Amino acid sequence: MQTKNKLNGECLCGKVSWEMHGPYEFFGICQCSRCRKVTGAAFATNLFVKPEQFSWLSGKNKRGEYILSPPNTFGNAFCNNCGSRVPRQTARGWMLAPLGSTMELPDIDPTLVCPEDHTDWFTNLEEILKKGK
Repeated sequence: MQTKNKLNGECLCGKVSWEMHGPYEFFGICQCSRCRKVTGAAFATNLFVKPEQFSWLSGKNKRGEYILSPPNTFGNAFCNNCGSRVPRQTARGWMLAPLGSTMELPDIDPTLVCPEDHTDWFTNLEEILKKGK
């Protein structure tokens, strides 16, 4: 699959949609316990861009957010209709977009985040990423 500089994404029901373009700041694959809980999967794939590289196409007002209490900076944004993860602005000002909501790959390599916090049933993500290079 070819990588792209411009990505479009949407929630499961299509009511919330967005686009973003590179250069991308960070492509994180995280398998920490919080990311597993918020995705219901072995890891989360999140792409970070500057706010000026991101735009809502529809449904910005159809989003909900849950942010953990300080000093935590972890949170989740979701479509109020279907519950799918959607982008949110982080405490540091970046736009975090769940990469699984797009149909393309960004033109940036992923970085493994929190490799020490993983489950016993899925432990080889670090090796999988190394093989891809």
